[in-house]
Amino acid sequence: MGGSWFTRPGMTVVAGSFGDIELHHHPAVQLAVGIDGPLVLVADDGTEQCCSVAAAASGTRHAMRPGGASAALSIYLGAETSTATTLNAVIRAHGHPPGLWAVDDADPLAAAAAAAVGADDLAGAAGTVVDALLDRADAATGAAVHPQVREAVQLVTTRIPSRTDLGSVAGEVAMSADHLGRLFRKQTGTSFGAMARWTRLLSALEHLGAGASITDAAHLAGFADGAHATRVCRELTGIAPSDVARALG
Repeated sequence: MGGSWFTRPGMTVVAGSFGDIELHHHPAVQLAVGIDGPLVLVADDGTEQCCSVAAAASGTRHAMRPGGASAALSIYLGAETSTATTLNAVIRAHGHPPGLWAVDDADPLAAAAAAAVGADDLAGAAGTVVDALLDRADAATGAAVHPQVREAVQLVTTRIPSRTDLGSVAGEVAMSADHLGRLFRKQTGTSFGAMARWTRLLSALEHLGAGASITDAAHLAGFADGAHATRVCRELTGIAPSDVARALG
């Protein structure tokens, strides 16, 4: 299938060809759907689970590979959003191992998402999957996102391609660097630095999806060069930027 891309604050959605994805971790909550068959969710210890819908909590190392699917829908939810905090709790409650959930009885959900992708409705596909998994949350599941965490993420996002560090952002949100760093870890499961790299990477991938070269996309997002962007991309997505470009081609 041809690839497509959809993004809005707090959510990035990608649909395209699907191959092996190496072990990686990122600050976002990830929901993945096999469009034309199942996929295999792989834990850090090598444990494998075959499923049609998979979910990974923020900061959880995982890999994915085709279990029959040649195309997939991936939904990334910013860990600073209330939807992500709720889904983090749901995934950790249902998943085995904790933080990775091969969603049970999900074939009808995968079919509905695939139909929306086939109709070029990525927003509808993402909404269908997110709403279905939110329906499994308890009334008390999740926690409110601290407003200064949201503000810090917004500062990092709006300043791309300029660099931002924890100390300067903490000062602007009226917190000490230590306090903000601990708050990030508590609320998102990842560090401020990982969040900043992820935010910059999403910007680079958006430029790449719009047709920019890897080098140009890297510079537009504030990476030193294409090699730097490639290292971060492999760390946080399990694939190289060139693989992303092929998936969206």
